[in-house]
Amino acid sequence: MKITYKIIIAFTLILMTTNVYAQKISSFDAEKFRFALSEDENPQIVDVRTKAEFDAEHIKGAINIDINKIDFQKKIAKKLSKDRIVYVYCHSGVRSLRAAEILSNLDFTRIYNLNGGIEAWKKQGYPIKKRKDKGNL
Repeated sequence: MKITYKIIIAFTLILMTTNVYAQKISSFDAEKFRFALSEDENPQIVDVRTKAEFDAEHIKGAINIDINKIDFQKKIAKKLSKDRIVYVYCHSGVRSLRAAEILSNLDFTRIYNLNGGIEAWKKQGYPIKKRKDKGNL
């Protein structure tokens, strides 16, 4: 009986470890996301919001690829390297998680999603690049 119990525990631990390493998508809070970015010399940061949202404010160094556009997957394939981590975010985390799943299906292997999106980032007081007010256009 004790041997069976130990085998079950060992098997469960192996499955849990295998599952963790098999996951391509990691969702981080703003603090962990920022730390990961700071450790990456040349990060691929993707803002999946609309152009208007991106133009108003975004994380420095991000590129804008709107998930709601028909050519989203084509732009992803053209602009991003599968060999590097992709950092993805949106306004609150819903669109970026959907984008992360698409990236995973396109065989990207390391995808970091920002839980809570740019709102969580701003709540922590982290820097954002804002459009300069140019008055009435």
